[in-house]
Amino acid sequence: MRYGIKTFFFLFSLTMLSGCASLTSSIKKPKLYTIAFYNTEKLYDTQNDPKTDDDGFTPGGVLQWDQDRYKTKIRHIAQVIETIGGKNGPDIIGLCEVENRQVLDDIVKSSPLRKRRYGIIHYDSPDPEGLDVAMLYNPRVFKPTSQTNLPVKFSERGFASRGILQVKGTLAGEPVTVYVNHWPEDRGSATLGAARRRDAATELRRQLDLQLKTDKNAKIIVLGDFADEPNSVSVEKVLKASGRPNPAYQNELFNTFYLWFVQGNGSYHTRNDNKMRDQIMVTKSMMNTQTGLHYVHGSAQIHDPEFAKFTFGRYKDTPRQTWSHTLYLGGYSDHFPVYIKLQQAK
Repeated sequence: MRYGIKTFFFLFSLTMLSGCASLTSSIKKPKLYTIAFYNTEKLYDTQNDPKTDDDGFTPGGVLQWDQDRYKTKIRHIAQVIETIGGKNGPDIIGLCEVENRQVLDDIVKSSPLRKRRYGIIHYDSPDPEGLDVAMLYNPRVFKPTSQTNLPVKFSERGFASRGILQVKGTLAGEPVTVYVNHWPEDRGSATLGAARRRDAATELRRQLDLQLKTDKNAKIIVLGDFADEPNSVSVEKVLKASGRPNPAYQNELFNTFYLWFVQGNGSYHTRNDNKMRDQIMVTKSMMNTQTGLHYVHGSAQIHDPEFAKFTFGRYKDTPRQTWSHTLYLGGYSDHFPVYIKLQQAK
């Protein structure tokens, strides 16, 4: 009799466990979407463009930029993009320091990324070096509805640089706007560089205000290389981006990489110091985890795979770049990519 009772309890337990397993498997995990940014470090083709300062990046130039080196660079950039945020790669990735549409075509057609079939959004800019911003997107989840290159009116006479790429569309069926930036660096003068970045921040803030005036709950993602850290005047004061998630400050952007900066981390390394120049920010409407598409708290990451960084020596754990001045190192980029995760409320 006792064997019968044992058998009964065994079968009962087995049935209950099977039921729990079925219930667990029927509960789907929320879909996550990866949003990223990557400064590719002077990704030129090998052709001389007489309109830009790219003479060094030709086979006969000082950098001896030939097809072998170019193909290696394309493969490296694609390899990094493929591994951002998990096995599926980014759903949206902003890029900067790309010369033209051709290099973007070569990236998405390279073997690591070909199967992803990324869409491309790109405009030529008036940058003297001929380097632009662009965006790649997964057409299965992001559907662009409009795109434009917003020129920045610099107060400095005769100065021209990249505009701000604005892309509107639907991500997982929800309206989203993405702004891709690459603000001017300190070239020749730190004072001039700071003034130029303030001009870029002013224009971007103006665009945000126009959009938020129409829809205060607009879901906006701002990403890029801001050539400044999160506590700079241009980012924190002019653009009004902070590390404060409090929704009461509705007009502020939430800088998802502010904490990384406070902790001394960075996506770029210079003069024996980490710089958090690459950042992703979101409007406060994307901080509400109860409704629609939102930022996954704590998901901001610097993507620093072992293969893309120095693993020993003085520069251990810093980006393994393509160049050190005119010395070819054959690396990836002098920046690490950054990314965040989004998901939709249940």
